[in-house]
Amino acid sequence: MGIFLRFLNSEKDRMGHLVILGDLFEFLFGFKDKPFSSEVFPFADYLPILEGLQNLYHQGIRIKYFEGNHDFFLHSFFSERFGMEVEVYAEGNEERLGGRRVFVAHGDLSNPKLWRHRTFRRMIKNRWTYGLIERVGPGFSRRVATWLSQRSYQKNHAAPISGPPPEFKRFAHQKFLEGFDMVILGHSHFPEEMEERIDGKKCLYFNVGDWMVHRSFLRFTPPDRFELGRWRDREIGR
Repeated sequence: MGIFLRFLNSEKDRMGHLVILGDLFEFLFGFKDKPFSSEVFPFADYLPILEGLQNLYHQGIRIKYFEGNHDFFLHSFFSERFGMEVEVYAEGNEERLGGRRVFVAHGDLSNPKLWRHRTFRRMIKNRWTYGLIERVGPGFSRRVATWLSQRSYQKNHAAPISGPPPEFKRFAHQKFLEGFDMVILGHSHFPEEMEERIDGKKCLYFNVGDWMVHRSFLRFTPPDRFELGRWRDREIGR
């Protein structure tokens, strides 16, 4: 957590926008009608990161948050809790970067063959389930979310994966055929990039990877420079 905050601090002076592709936390839900204080806030352990984002916002940095498969009902969470206007997207969205038509999403829906995940996602991400989570409260909801996350990790990460799944590049290729110039995803936990020519047009795909293992991020410098990098904290080497 501290390393991520140092990363944000190191980048803030040259940062105009910050785009988070979801799953920044283990479980984040936009609970309503809960008083805000460090004692009763349902995600008190997340406060350092959330307050770090709040500081960036007050410095004039625009923030966008694309919900992942660990984020739920955040459309007004940041404004009601922290007084910062964050653009929240429950699904992917079309953006414009350097004159390019760009599709941006968390990426967990990139593989159409994962029908179990898609079905489970529809069961979880809907207003009826959100109402139930709101009713049972944060304590029980977080315990259930942690249990489900552990089960998912044991099932999907029992054997080490040597590289990024190919489905993400296939998904990007399909978006290129739909007319997008660029695709930016996360979720795979593997930073990667690809350049492809479609009818003579250069198309780019980036996966930002993950922070826990690779400390990877994508930097866009106007007008048209994209750099997939890995951040090294100087304090680690001391």
